[in-house]
Amino acid sequence: MAFGAASRKNLYLDRKGTEREWEPKRLKKLGDFLVGMGLLSEQANAGGDCYEAAGKYMMDECLFGGCDLLLVHGEVAGQGALEGISYGHAWVLDGNTVVDRSNGRDVRLPQSVYYALGQIDHLDNVRKYSMEEMRRKILDSGHWGPWDLQTESGL
Repeated sequence: MAFGAASRKNLYLDRKGTEREWEPKRLKKLGDFLVGMGLLSEQANAGGDCYEAAGKYMMDECLFGGCDLLLVHGEVAGQGALEGISYGHAWVLDGNTVVDRSNGRDVRLPQSVYYALGQIDHLDNVRKYSMEEMRRKILDSGHWGPWDLQTESGL
């Protein structure tokens, strides 16, 4: 992943509440560490289960209603061998925390970190769904997604 692509949207709040931008070296180091720990994948969405995993997580958490989680389908930047290739991915937003349950993982990261690592704000191609919108899309399409997301690479 080209972790170092800085933009105005690669921001986070430091411990004192000051808005700062991720430094490219620091962001690359964090990304490499998460890949090494198996928390982020270097594989594109070939055979991955991100759409189903994110959808099932939403269903489990929102079973009794009153749920404010959002299902997100978005374009992310590839890592390692896939650097320079973007592809579709799915995760859940719980406030300002990203929950990524794909491929048996349980990654929970601040949205600012996750979005900076995947260059999600830079790519600016996301679709968000409430529980009710997700339910309708699954019933109408007969699958977990993606439904409305079109990526540059087609992946």
